[in-house]
Amino acid sequence: MEATTTMLHGNNPLPQLNNLDSYHGSTWNLAAPGEDEKRAYWVELFRDHFPTLVEQSKREAIAAKRNLNQHNQKCDLATAKFAAYLDSIDTLVQPLDFFGVLDICYAREQVLIDCDIPDPYRLAKHEQTHTALKLLPDLLNEHDELDEDTLTLEIIKGVFAGNIFDMGATKTSSLFADGGSVCFHETKTKLKDRPWLVDDYDLWLDRMQQDEVHNAALVFVDNAGPDIALGMIPFCRFLIQRGTKVIIAANSGPSLNDVIVHELEEILDEICDFDPVLRDAIEEGDLQIVESGNVAPLIDLTKLSDQLIEAVSRENVDLVVLEGMGRAVESNFDANLSCDCLKIAMLKDKGSAEGVGGELYDLVMRFQPAK
Repeated sequence: MEATTTMLHGNNPLPQLNNLDSYHGSTWNLAAPGEDEKRAYWVELFRDHFPTLVEQSKREAIAAKRNLNQHNQKCDLATAKFAAYLDSIDTLVQPLDFFGVLDICYAREQVLIDCDIPDPYRLAKHEQTHTALKLLPDLLNEHDELDEDTLTLEIIKGVFAGNIFDMGATKTSSLFADGGSVCFHETKTKLKDRPWLVDDYDLWLDRMQQDEVHNAALVFVDNAGPDIALGMIPFCRFLIQRGTKVIIAANSGPSLNDVIVHELEEILDEICDFDPVLRDAIEEGDLQIVESGNVAPLIDLTKLSDQLIEAVSRENVDLVVLEGMGRAVESNFDANLSCDCLKIAMLKDKGSAEGVGGELYDLVMRFQPAK
């Protein structure tokens, strides 16, 4: 199956990305000798998760008042096509030097496009984001009362807690089935204690305490709901208040419950009604929303949009933030950048956790200073 035949994504490498010749979007090469067991794990994970995606698409179709019989037929076709693709993977990878999790993601999104199943998680994203935004004003007020060092840690814990909203992870997707919710504040209190699996927090804190702040940050965000509303929006606001410009890069098209650029614009419009910090930042050009060019839960940093590359070059970005298990662990965990880079995620999948030597719900905060 040619996974990227009609999918639209960018074609530009991130200027700060080093070692372009050896870079791969996926962290693990499932085509490498001796990786049959790991490849089988990922194939079965995608196979087991697809019915959850189908059920979410049916909820979305009902809410959008689409013809349910026709939609069910599309879902049956998509299920059969994706199953056939997964069945063929062992044969598909034999002549390949590199094959990663991102390739399977592209194939899944292509099947949904081919079968005319638009944004299966649209309803779930709307429900969870609407619920999370109700908590944001009080959360920002709490943050504004903290001293800077305390706030720095609370911001990072908030990113971890928000990142549990991940309907692409089999261990957490059930928490949000049928519009369910989790408590952000309760999740934050139950985070694993430091030292985390990858714990560069002290290095990050030291960088935050330096007089010279970052000029501009490029922030690749992950999921809708609590992730963006209660985790990453406060994180970006924190950087802005320190004097750093922020470019938020969101998916150009739908993939699982990842926030899409037009959804993020609507979220920011609502937040600006009650938060003058972000409202002023947008008006003054210190906060920008840009489509990444990405259409998957992982991201290939050589396939970015023209708009994003233009913004990165214009604003002289010296900090890149990759948030979420897909962008920071399953892809780009070993990516080497010429500027400061922060990779932060909660591990909600057994295979991903074991791939970096951890366990479920371990926390990753990898800060790599400029090289």
